[in-house]
Amino acid sequence: MINTMHHGQFYLSDHEIELALWAPLVSEASVVLLESGSTVRMTREESGFHVARVDAKEGTLYRFSLDNGKIIADPASRFQPQGVAGPSMFVNPSGYGWKFDSWETYGMGDSIIQELHVGAYSPEGKYSGLKERIDHLKDVGINTVELMPLAQCYGSRNWGYDGVFPFAPSFSYGTPNDLKSLIDAYHGKGINVILDVVYNHFGPFGGVFHDLGPYFSGTYSNPWGESINYDSGGSDAVRGFILQNVRYWLEEFRFDGLRLDAIHSIYDSSPTSIVKEISSLKNELQNSLGRRIKLIAETDRNDPATVMPQEKCGLGMDAQWNDDFHHAIHAYLTDERKGYYSDYGDFDMIVRAYTNGFVYDGVYSRFIGKVRGSRFNVVPADRLVVFTQNHDQVGNRAYGERPVTLMGDDRARLFAASVILSPYVPMLFMGEENGEKNPFLFFADSTDKAFTETVRSGRLSEFSSFGWDTSIPDPFAESSFKASVLNWDSARPDRRMKFNELYRDLISLRTKYISGRKHIARRAAGSENVIELRYGENFAVFLSYIDRRFQPGVEQPCEVIMDTSDPKYGGTGSEKRSGSGQPIMEPFSAVAISVH
Repeated sequence: MINTMHHGQFYLSDHEIELALWAPLVSEASVVLLESGSTVRMTREESGFHVARVDAKEGTLYRFSLDNGKIIADPASRFQPQGVAGPSMFVNPSGYGWKFDSWETYGMGDSIIQELHVGAYSPEGKYSGLKERIDHLKDVGINTVELMPLAQCYGSRNWGYDGVFPFAPSFSYGTPNDLKSLIDAYHGKGINVILDVVYNHFGPFGGVFHDLGPYFSGTYSNPWGESINYDSGGSDAVRGFILQNVRYWLEEFRFDGLRLDAIHSIYDSSPTSIVKEISSLKNELQNSLGRRIKLIAETDRNDPATVMPQEKCGLGMDAQWNDDFHHAIHAYLTDERKGYYSDYGDFDMIVRAYTNGFVYDGVYSRFIGKVRGSRFNVVPADRLVVFTQNHDQVGNRAYGERPVTLMGDDRARLFAASVILSPYVPMLFMGEENGEKNPFLFFADSTDKAFTETVRSGRLSEFSSFGWDTSIPDPFAESSFKASVLNWDSARPDRRMKFNELYRDLISLRTKYISGRKHIARRAAGSENVIELRYGENFAVFLSYIDRRFQPGVEQPCEVIMDTSDPKYGGTGSEKRSGSGQPIMEPFSAVAISVH
């Protein structure tokens, strides 16, 4: 019997493959094998699935022929070697020989994450370019990589959030087996790999879903494209499509977790939401695969229910991004007050971020004009992921500037310490640990004039409150992409080495003194603008957000074990700052103290 709830390819043997296409709007469909030119008629079932078995081998190209005369790729294609307009390719799920069948996995509290874009991470723009830098990540102390979305989009360069073939890793970076080889290499070095996935919409350009069935909602909309249909007619098959995609990445590619993009734009009135079903599937796979799997959500709701277990009426996510933490510190250190930064800037906001988790935890937001969020401190601190920068907070700026450009190295070092020595889960953005100055711009690739103009005008409109002018870099110019590629051959390798040492030491301190420990956060005695973090009786962190020297009031004998203003990190402070004695902090610096 053919498995009609399995979308796309299902290998029965090396040469016999089942194909299932959910297309209730189509009366007749056939499989066209391009190598032989043969056509196989599909059987239409009452469920709306069209099914067939074909004699083909891995690497064979194919398409579907519909009764309306259209020739389309498989919406569940495992690879689009010629992009969205080309044919699909058969990919054997057992075609890669894994080298590492077991590897260390980390809980959220032990995770040091780096978010990266495969195409912009190295000059090669391939999975191979990431492989070459694995030892660099290990040296700095990063144990988890979060890849920006890989689902095939239009064109050859894209952030990845407009995927239209959710099962097909982008051809721009290599083959599916190349991706598996990369994940295998990470696992061999003890690094976990998380994939960013987009389940709130499909991309607006290059997809085939409209010709097939009710994949899109007729009720809801979101800013990036048509919302996926999770709760109206035909949604059972669509939900199955998404859940199969979750299983595919975690099981077949051995990803250690998923980051779910913008779940606040996943609209679902079903008794059990698709997000909860994804959480339940994760738990099932953890048990069957015998390894830890993590789910991280992006949401603007500031709702602790996101990370509470389902048995306590939560969604069951393991963690969520905390934009509040970033905005509070960024606005204070840069004096930016436009757009959503208008809600931040007071030092009290930083205090709230450390003591409450969220800044907006049930208080009024001027920017959105209503009360936002709920109290977070009912769940552990390691349920929040914090950062100095990420693809949004850099790439959604007009010119893609990073913190070192906006606020200078001294404040950027303080910002890094504020994140890594916080009680929350730190996430770095690629190159941050090198003091990278290249921007990360929004970039895409399309020759469709109507679409490109829509994107250009849409970005200007969406961020008009930030005061952007019309001279911002063109997202569709290749130069915008090239400008965003990391500079590994910097003319100042000494600067990169100093930043590497800073991040290495911060992460080492976190691992030794912070991970798994409860914290106390408060204003330091003697200053309104210094945060004191205590982890147990013998370790303290002081974060000074002031432009003058400050001496923390530490009554017990102590030793300064790290000072971000130390010259070895590129600062101007005295070498003696890292020795014994009561600390004297430089402006905009952080010190870590061992209390005797």
